[in-house]
Amino acid sequence: MEQPLSYVDQTHLNLVCKLRNILFGLKQTLRAYSNKIGQYLVTSGFQTRNANFSFFVKKTYHGILIIIINVDDLIVPIDNDAKIYDLKKLLKQKFEMKDLGELCYFYIEVI
Repeated sequence: MEQPLSYVDQTHLNLVCKLRNILFGLKQTLRAYSNKIGQYLVTSGFQTRNANFSFFVKKTYHGILIIIINVDDLIVPIDNDAKIYDLKKLLKQKFEMKDLGELCYFYIEVI
């Protein structure tokens, strides 16, 4: 472990801070979460475009899988039980997750 680049104490180079609370709620947390899951999805065969790093697509033998990252949730528009099972199995290999069921409401603000 090392001191963050934005704060290096030249008088105590061998000291670091121990976090007592989780990082949830910080601006960097969502970016780190999105980057981590995005990297995993890409290494698992999903593709994304430079224009939108929260939209992932993968062609499989069951059809096309789409994943949309929205803050700290994944929106997965799937109409096939086999696709759902395979995707959950893939994600559970790397992440703790909850299945919140079918999406009831989703709001997109267009600017």
